[in-house]
Amino acid sequence: MYRVFLKGNDVNMEKTLDFKVIFYMLRKKIVWIIIATVLGALGAFLISEYMIPEKFTSSAQVYISNRQGLQTDDGINLGDLSAARSLASTYCVILKTDKAKDYLKEKLSSNEEYMSLPERSYNISVSVTEETEVLLVTVSSRNPKVSAIVCNTMLDVSVDLISEIFEGGRSHPLGTAYPNYNPTSPNVKTNMLLGAVAACVAVCVLIVLWSMLDNRVKDEQDFVTKVGIPVLGEVPSINDESEEREGYYYAYSQKNDD
Repeated sequence: MYRVFLKGNDVNMEKTLDFKVIFYMLRKKIVWIIIATVLGALGAFLISEYMIPEKFTSSAQVYISNRQGLQTDDGINLGDLSAARSLASTYCVILKTDKAKDYLKEKLSSNEEYMSLPERSYNISVSVTEETEVLLVTVSSRNPKVSAIVCNTMLDVSVDLISEIFEGGRSHPLGTAYPNYNPTSPNVKTNMLLGAVAACVAVCVLIVLWSMLDNRVKDEQDFVTKVGIPVLGEVPSINDESEEREGYYYAYSQKNDD
């Protein structure tokens, strides 16, 4: 018969996890998970509400036409329609060039209402609407009036620039952009949801990793579960003077068949 003493704090073993074990780990720390989730949502709310500046968006559409083509009996110019659709992406690129930006700045500098505003920064984008001959002009700014003024000015730029570059090209604004006083960003609700989910996932991962890296034996049942050896005796809370830490010493027996 052999007698062997194992110190719980020094047990080195390989852990395998399944869904039941993970669920048990997380259930034991459910309070911390809830707290982390709430803090994540609260942090996202504070950042979105007080640190990220609001932006307002205005948009308008531009219809592209071409004078070339044959007129049908129904009054629909199929050649113009086909040419306009094929050139819509080209027109979109043109409105993003430096020349278009210079045209825009020149027109804005002569707009008294725009120049009187304290905040005049903006972001502008031009895109083709679902492979049609219609372009969508979108402007976002921290000032809703700036968004509308810049968007309408860009419509005028599209008329002048496209007619100048393409002999048969025409740009027709579809309506007018108006100030939108409802901020389009940041989306506080979405950010709060993302913050809560991110915090919840992060704390769950940390809990699982901590449990996997923790090889300490805490009690008799934990020793049997991890090592798979029946325990004959337990001497708890023995202080190790050399390492100045407490642990468990377990004794187990094994028959000698020799």
